[in-house]
Amino acid sequence: MITLDVEDDIVPEDSRLPEGTYHRIVEVFGERLPAVQGTIGISYVDDAEIRRLNRVYRQKDAVTDVLSFASDFANQTGTLGDVVISFDQAVRQSEEGDIELELVDLIVHGILHVLGHDHEKAEDAAMMFPLQDSIVGATL
Repeated sequence: MITLDVEDDIVPEDSRLPEGTYHRIVEVFGERLPAVQGTIGISYVDDAEIRRLNRVYRQKDAVTDVLSFASDFANQTGTLGDVVISFDQAVRQSEEGDIELELVDLIVHGILHVLGHDHEKAEDAAMMFPLQDSIVGATL
């Protein structure tokens, strides 16, 4: 089973996801991908930090919504990786102000990347995005 270690101090109280939503994400991943076990860190940052991380790790000097970092030592540590979300960008992207939907979508997207899914090629996107939509839909 996946466990999530959430750091959401920068998120305003009224915009934070309820603990139950994180538990539901874990449940749905457990149903869809039962063999996956380990911890994934979820951190919220501001635009400046996500831009810095994007520049350092992807050589792209721009704000992005989510970055994922898979661990090279998952077998030894039990830590699968980290997902970093720009809360500022999530607010801008949220449809009709539905920040909960946007955050869950970004978390699921990031977790799938940590687990090795990708969408660079059309055939990979055809597998990843329906799985993402399915997990988000079952979570909310």
